[in-house]
Amino acid sequence: MPSKGIEVYSYITLPNYRVNFSVPGGSITRTEDDNFTSYHLEVESKDIPGLAHFTGRFQFQVLSDTGEEITTQWNDINTLSGKLEGGTMMSSKDQQSILNGDALVTYGFYHAGHGEVGLTNLCQCYVTVVSLSAHRTWMTTICPPGSEAEQKPFSRFVLPAPHDDGMNSMSTCEAVLVDRDEALVEVLSNHIPAIHWLAEHLTHKMIASELPNVIYGLAITQKDPIPVLLDIGARYFEFRPAHLLPEFEGKAAHVPNRPYFQHACIPGIAFEEFLQEVVHFLDKNPGEHVVVHIRWDNIVSQCRKPTPEELDEAFNIATGVSKTGVQWGDARCFKEKIVDLRASGKRLIRVIEADKYDSWTAKAYATLKPEPIIAQFEAMNAEGQLGSDITVLQCQATSQSIKEVLVYSILTANAATSCLTSTKASLDRHTLPWIRDNALEKLTSERLLVIMNDFMDGATTDIVIGLNKRRFVSL
Repeated sequence: MPSKGIEVYSYITLPNYRVNFSVPGGSITRTEDDNFTSYHLEVESKDIPGLAHFTGRFQFQVLSDTGEEITTQWNDINTLSGKLEGGTMMSSKDQQSILNGDALVTYGFYHAGHGEVGLTNLCQCYVTVVSLSAHRTWMTTICPPGSEAEQKPFSRFVLPAPHDDGMNSMSTCEAVLVDRDEALVEVLSNHIPAIHWLAEHLTHKMIASELPNVIYGLAITQKDPIPVLLDIGARYFEFRPAHLLPEFEGKAAHVPNRPYFQHACIPGIAFEEFLQEVVHFLDKNPGEHVVVHIRWDNIVSQCRKPTPEELDEAFNIATGVSKTGVQWGDARCFKEKIVDLRASGKRLIRVIEADKYDSWTAKAYATLKPEPIIAQFEAMNAEGQLGSDITVLQCQATSQSIKEVLVYSILTANAATSCLTSTKASLDRHTLPWIRDNALEKLTSERLLVIMNDFMDGATTDIVIGLNKRRFVSL
């Protein structure tokens, strides 16, 4: 009988909460005892009433111990065609985090095909449920004012980091990509290797017709706006600010030519908007700190970078409207005591193209499986940390670098089939436990430690909070 499988995964630390996953004819309830494990459900036509009916509903509910419903999300899946026929999780923009009382729910859904080119044939759904208050002010809790922990250097922290944090919306992309014609494909193929490769194998017309989904699959790595990423617990942001590609200038009246986060030449959030949101958060949370690492990896040369003076001005403008005296400092802050940084107001720390001791390599991370990434983690050690101020463990794969996966994702593109979402839950179930159990034992040097991930979620930040609790008493 026709059916479609779904692999579900949950991570829960908020006491007395549970997640109920259901399909026609069956359900499973997950609690905090089931963290880092998955379960297989099937939407089967035999369980769908009606001889000619093949569409069944998959849904999840987040419930408290009193039965209060925090959220319900669902998709209708046709077991005959495998297609989605409606729902609340049809694209990443529909899957933003939910803040309800003290419950912080992050979730995602991947619509799987038939298992081509190594991709899974099971739809993927993950849900995390953590405490909003604990995550919003976790640094304040770890290092309370007046505590012994506050006397430690800032480098003692382990910081959660959203990978490509500025690519959290298609709004700027869609505004400048209004002309979805073959000429635009030619422009992009001159600057983006993946699109250049596609243009050699597919018609420009075909690529142009699917351009928004192509960009989504290549570049959109976050779902939430910056304030929510901060509420989830993110405290380290790599930002690549640069002006629009000349061919994009003037495409949309509400997209002025100012620095934006750039993914090659695809623009995300505006730099000044990002800084304003960070300072606004710091104003509301006086015990928190944020690191902004300015980088220009793989930015095309035609996208003009801000000058040092322009960068200083942007940070001065952002902190100049602070209501609590937030100041920005440089990499020297890493060695200062946390108490001194708070006293001086230097809670926004900026570094520019600093050296990193990073797990990422193009070869290892072009994968659909966790083993190559964990092998990179295993190869790192305390001695390797000594040559840089920042150590980074990256949890997310860059599966779009596998050409077969890239082409398949383009040919079948829709807003729920990005190959970046296909591996989110399956990788996290392996990379996060490894980090929890091994990171502090292997990486013992007094260096800022960063844990980076796509689609920032409660499990990632919860693991990092746990590392901080241990690191502030062990080093």
